[in-house]
Amino acid sequence: MAIIPISAGRLRYLKNALQDRFPTAKSSHLSEALAAGLGFRTNAALLSWMLDSGSEPDVSALNEQSFVARMTDFGYTIDQPFAPEELRLIGTGVLTEFRANIKRLLALEVSPNSHWDEIGALRRSCSTLFAKAFGLGYVEPSGDDKNVVKRMGHGIDYKACRMGWGRAVNVRHPSINFPGADHQVRFYGRLRLSNGKFVEYSTAVVSMPYAGADRTVPELPKARELAERIGWTCTELKDWTWYAAEATTLVLFRRTTSHEEMEKAWATSFKRWLIENTSRLASGIGGEGRKVISDVIDCQHFPLDVISYEDCRERYLKEFSTRLYSDEGDPMARAFNKLFDEWRAELKLAEFDVAFGLT
Repeated sequence: MAIIPISAGRLRYLKNALQDRFPTAKSSHLSEALAAGLGFRTNAALLSWMLDSGSEPDVSALNEQSFVARMTDFGYTIDQPFAPEELRLIGTGVLTEFRANIKRLLALEVSPNSHWDEIGALRRSCSTLFAKAFGLGYVEPSGDDKNVVKRMGHGIDYKACRMGWGRAVNVRHPSINFPGADHQVRFYGRLRLSNGKFVEYSTAVVSMPYAGADRTVPELPKARELAERIGWTCTELKDWTWYAAEATTLVLFRRTTSHEEMEKAWATSFKRWLIENTSRLASGIGGEGRKVISDVIDCQHFPLDVISYEDCRERYLKEFSTRLYSDEGDPMARAFNKLFDEWRAELKLAEFDVAFGLT
């Protein structure tokens, strides 16, 4: 359900966007379907209400299902409903610029050899506009940013992952590759450290694979199943593809947990504590402890909201490292437990300082 402001001008923008999305639809049919999506029986009822009320509501919920149902009544077949993000962007210029980029890319790709620089710039612009449209954060950052101390690939999202996610991850090669992914673009969010530097984590990845004559991708069901297993969403957005736009489709794989939720968990996370105190901790702990610190910092699958060693065992080690889960007497397991005890003790002291205004 998309939340959009309503006004006469806004309705015109919205109607124009829908006309672009459904070019074969009659204008009168779109008006009626739009009214239905806004909760009115007819377009005339919507216009009459706006006229009679003397004022316009601040917001209204546009119901995609009601819109699609009314379009179906008129005989249209809609196999892919519009993306709510498109509606939120009406009047911002993002859609206009994005569509212009696509048009220019299609023209250049006919004979690309002397236009690769411009093609690259346009694709980068499309990535940036797409990130803005869907709230994905930063586009594929460069590797030379000295303010970034760690960059994590797309990992398990514990908010929505399914039991047995460990079967989808190779401990020795823990990166996740979605079946059929091609021409990928990655997006990142930043989590701040106390020294002003950042850790970056993967918020989403876009895949733009070539599709068949029917615009389908055979590997998509497997990719969707993997995304669900690790707690990510998988959404096909055919109208947003910018790599060889007439021959590919676009699949957006996205973390379920929002950036705001990630920031909240990060603030007091075990992982952040290890990163910020690595030197101090490493000097007072044995080799097994140093391995634990390194493993946790390096692993993109480690949960930020873990609250204890037992929680870590059940949610992470049980899936990702069954040896440490089953053998609590293992030297690394003991080191894990010891570090958790120290973290919890320091966290309690920090909470005490905040409570009594000592920081």
